[in-house]
Amino acid sequence: MTGAIVAAAAALVSALSGVLLQALIGERRARAERERQEAERRRAELIEAVRNLLGAYVRFRDQQYRKIRARRMGRDDTYESIDGRYEARSTFTEAIDGVHAVTDDQDLLASVEEARRLVLALGDAAPAPGQVDEAEVARIGELARQKHTALRRALHP
Repeated sequence: MTGAIVAAAAALVSALSGVLLQALIGERRARAERERQEAERRRAELIEAVRNLLGAYVRFRDQQYRKIRARRMGRDDTYESIDGRYEARSTFTEAIDGVHAVTDDQDLLASVEEARRLVLALGDAAPAPGQVDEAEVARIGELARQKHTALRRALHP
């Protein structure tokens, strides 16, 4: 009789061990899946933030090139051109903030800061009507295009 009780207890322990092991494995798989989904969500947020940044970067550079073109023609700013440039700058700043909100990747954030400096310097190369430093416009423009490409590559590490 004692042998039957021991055998029954062993069978019960074995069954409970199997159930417990399956539960642990199931929990581990569920946790791994949650972590994978979270990483995927964070990656999607980063991609969206960088895409927004790239769009805003293009629009702000466009406004700076419009300023340069006007300065080459000897024209001063109009209220509309100033408004357009400030709106583009604000949108770019908001996009920069969006990248900061979703990552602490210091290399990426440094690249974003360099893009900001370049687009501002582009406008500074044409300080007044008839005063355009063509060599600086060419140099900074090329650096800004290279920075755009580098930021685009950040989407696909």
